[in-house]
Amino acid sequence: MIKFILTAIAIVSIGNIVSAQGAGNWYKNQAQESVANNRLSNSYDEYYQSANQSINYITSTSNDTVIELTTKVMMNVKSDTYIVILGITQIGDSIETCHQLINARINKFIKKLEKLNIKKEDIYIDFISQVPVFEYEVEKKLFSKSYNEIPKGFELKKNVHIKYTDNKIAEQLLIEAAKSEIYDIIKVDYIIDNVDAVYDTLRQVSINIMNKKVQEFKKLGIQFTSMYQTVSENINSTFPIERYSGYTEFNKASFGAMSKSSSVATISDSKSLYYNKLSYNSFDQIINPTVVEPSVQFSYTIKTRFVLKKL
Repeated sequence: MIKFILTAIAIVSIGNIVSAQGAGNWYKNQAQESVANNRLSNSYDEYYQSANQSINYITSTSNDTVIELTTKVMMNVKSDTYIVILGITQIGDSIETCHQLINARINKFIKKLEKLNIKKEDIYIDFISQVPVFEYEVEKKLFSKSYNEIPKGFELKKNVHIKYTDNKIAEQLLIEAAKSEIYDIIKVDYIIDNVDAVYDTLRQVSINIMNKKVQEFKKLGIQFTSMYQTVSENINSTFPIERYSGYTEFNKASFGAMSKSSSVATISDSKSLYYNKLSYNSFDQIINPTVVEPSVQFSYTIKTRFVLKKL
């Protein structure tokens, strides 16, 4: 059994409320990265190389005596386990005070998590940074003044990693985090157990479809030379986080019924995100096509090149 960690964020059901801020944080940070590095906003290759597994065994050039058949199958898979990462920041006059205050918040939160049946071994505290905080002091001189940085205190950052399997407790987890002054949801990892079983299913379904296509072509009188054929396959997995798109409300209020003398307070456009799953159009078959909760989308492509018999 192989555990496969897939980063994913979901904002559809109540159970996925924890993931909503994570999706927003990721979406905003991704946009900033795109501008700073002059990348396209839909280019995620260098961020998700570990999840996009591609295997291409054989490639060859087609000609008028070769026919290539392609079969593509997708499978939507719900996560078996979730790991949410929450960020905590604490500022204090001294480093000792920072650690004391942040640990008190974390310990209070952990006690609340135990009531949600989350074990201590499923919680990990990740130390991120501790840096001094400065302020400016004005130094006045006869004809000028200067501003000097002086140490004011310290800033301490830690992350809390929480593993859970029941997505229904996500909302309560978020509430308990807020009670402990923990608000920053960094991301949620989707963990799929036994990915081999997923790809075994995809592979078998794809082979069955390919064999059916071959038989259909034979009904057209096309004859293949079985001695000369090549096969290539490609496997891929898509994170829900890759499929979030921005949304701005379309409807606007009508001012026709209002008096011209009335003052109008306009509201800025409300922007949000929504889960936009991969389109099913290019696939021969979809396994588990109807999903409410954003899921990991596994796909399998098989290409077979056949040499045609010459008459």
